[in-house]
Amino acid sequence: MKKILVPTDFSVRSLKLAAYALKLYHQEIIDIILVYPYRIPLSDSELYGFSPRRIVSELKSEEFLRARNELVHRFYVNIGTIQVELFTGLNSLAFQNFTDRLKVRTAVVPQKGFLDFSQSTTFDPLPLIQKNIPEIHRICFKQEEVGEPFTEQRTKGIFSSLKNVFQGF
Repeated sequence: MKKILVPTDFSVRSLKLAAYALKLYHQEIIDIILVYPYRIPLSDSELYGFSPRRIVSELKSEEFLRARNELVHRFYVNIGTIQVELFTGLNSLAFQNFTDRLKVRTAVVPQKGFLDFSQSTTFDPLPLIQKNIPEIHRICFKQEEVGEPFTEQRTKGIFSSLKNVFQGF
């Protein structure tokens, strides 16, 4: 089973990258790993309450969850799992260890500026991905393609294929 790394800022736009990956590998069942780069707190008091699960839960909006559900509904036949991982490292070696642990060799990334990593708790992961992932698919979206993520719907047999899809959610 192929594992594909997709950077996310927990916007609906980031799920367009996952949809592209599913279209690209439409003949296979793939695992999608949404990676969110997170600057780990430096103070002891902030570090004491650090919980990756809580952080991910707080970052997922209702709009993001609805779009994720639509993605699953549309591509349920091709999805093995969708999971979210926080990357809390600081350099290329840490990112290489991160991707080795996840056994990821493929990524789908957008053009610069497509995702918003401007918050103080995050950073742009694209340089690390480009340096450490051997197979990268770079996607350039036109402005008109950025709107609503999914329109086609599939309904037949969806519940029988969803058993592992929501891993990490």
